[in-house]
Amino acid sequence: MFKAFRTILLMSLAFAAATSVYAHGRCGTMQAVESWIENKGKVTTAATSSQGSCEADDYYDSVYSRTTTHFQIFYVLKGPHATTEKFVDSLAVNLEKAWDLHVNKDKMQTPKGRDTTVHYLKPVKQGLYGVEVLELNLVRNPKVVHGKTGFCEDCFAVTNFAGRSNWQTSELMIDNDFMVIDVYKPEYATIDVGGKKCSYWKSTKPITNASEKYSYAEKWDKGIRVTAFHELYHAIQVRYLNPYEHMNFWFEASATGMEEVGAPEVNDYFRYIPEFYAQAGKPLDETSYPYGASLLFLYLHYVDPLLDKAIWESFNKNPEGAFRQQLAQVLEKLKKDPQEVFQDFAERLSYSGNNSGAVDSSAWYSKDQASWGNIPYKYSVDGYRPDSSIFTYNYYAGGFPDLDNYAGKASVLVFKDGHARLRKVSNMNTLDSLRTESFGADSLLWIFSRFENPSPLPGKLATKPLRAYPTPWRHGNLCFAPLPLDKKFIEVRNRRGDLIFRENYNGETLCLDEGFVKSKMVPGVYRYRAGSSGKTKDLMIIY
Repeated sequence: MFKAFRTILLMSLAFAAATSVYAHGRCGTMQAVESWIENKGKVTTAATSSQGSCEADDYYDSVYSRTTTHFQIFYVLKGPHATTEKFVDSLAVNLEKAWDLHVNKDKMQTPKGRDTTVHYLKPVKQGLYGVEVLELNLVRNPKVVHGKTGFCEDCFAVTNFAGRSNWQTSELMIDNDFMVIDVYKPEYATIDVGGKKCSYWKSTKPITNASEKYSYAEKWDKGIRVTAFHELYHAIQVRYLNPYEHMNFWFEASATGMEEVGAPEVNDYFRYIPEFYAQAGKPLDETSYPYGASLLFLYLHYVDPLLDKAIWESFNKNPEGAFRQQLAQVLEKLKKDPQEVFQDFAERLSYSGNNSGAVDSSAWYSKDQASWGNIPYKYSVDGYRPDSSIFTYNYYAGGFPDLDNYAGKASVLVFKDGHARLRKVSNMNTLDSLRTESFGADSLLWIFSRFENPSPLPGKLATKPLRAYPTPWRHGNLCFAPLPLDKKFIEVRNRRGDLIFRENYNGETLCLDEGFVKSKMVPGVYRYRAGSSGKTKDLMIIY
């Protein structure tokens, strides 16, 4: 019997290692729901509640409970499921902190708990929400809890819902030590129970913090903090929306974002940022990395801490609506333009990594942005057309875009001497002035976004009078703009009317470098015009 048990588990472990969607699978909640959806609710439970001849009950003995204001926590102190009293103490404190944030401060609905726990089969006191501390990969009926593999790789916890017919009801299952099975080098152990040997796969690999590289098995208090805020938020989300019918990326994006709000010192979400960055240009609600979309949640929380509550309430009223529709409705009720808000998100996100030091930190929307890494961008040349799919943002470095018929928002970061200035492209004339400004810039970073279906950028506005700048000229480029398209050159004459030079142009701006200007003109007053006829304007040269 043990040989068969070992073979089945090895197959499951190999399958889990080969098919893990994320580099660091951490929340087992959505994995189980997605498995249920994939299998259309057909979950086979046969041979999943026992290990060989052993039942789930054989792996624990005395079950203790800790009661707080809102929770009843069940745990054991011996065997594979064993935890410690200190672990439970920390869990009790942090669950109450999560309740205070989600329910008291953010005014969300309260989670609805089960009457009896799933694994230890203990009754939960009326009015309290049940929590079990256990070895997650020895859970009773693992295919029901974890999905078709019956296995949860690198999981901190699972918010286990009561099923499609009772989806608002749930309980929290917290891993007992934040150690998991090493799927590449699995080890097994046995315990004696009533004269029989009960085998199980040992958890030998600690879950680690990706940014600081410490082990959560050692710093379990930090693992508890992020887990409490994340998993309790799942229990609250399902009070608004049925995950079995309307699963979307915002379940994990907002729960992961809530970790940072509730436990900002841990920064476990850093591990998901590079993969999310790589999704730039893909519609956000189609992202393959919902955990990393917590960066959008943090921006929305920066805009209004109660905005996410409004989003979930909108889902509750219109469960068929896409996330983008819910967000638009919520922002419009707050008298905010969704297009402008989405572009502001893309702009502020660009201040991450190396760019964070080029702007004042007051422009960041998170204190962590300097540690997020550099946003990816596409290299470009003049005349490129930026992507403009709905609900996307994109970054391009260098070059000048062709924005004829472009439907979306556009901005550019102009870098000079380690500082960056944001310029919004409001119409085609802005591009002309940016060409002039770019002569003195070190680099440009273009920012494009499209929320829904905005109108194309306005074309050329009424032509402004021709001017030379800077005036008086002392050093640097000397520029003339806007140049009339029916002329071919700029001419400059001295005060007596003698021609000093003519310089051809083929755009709306002409800039002459400092060496050229000094070679042609000594200090004094000159006159300039476009073409060889018409009124002239004064230009003073000082150096």
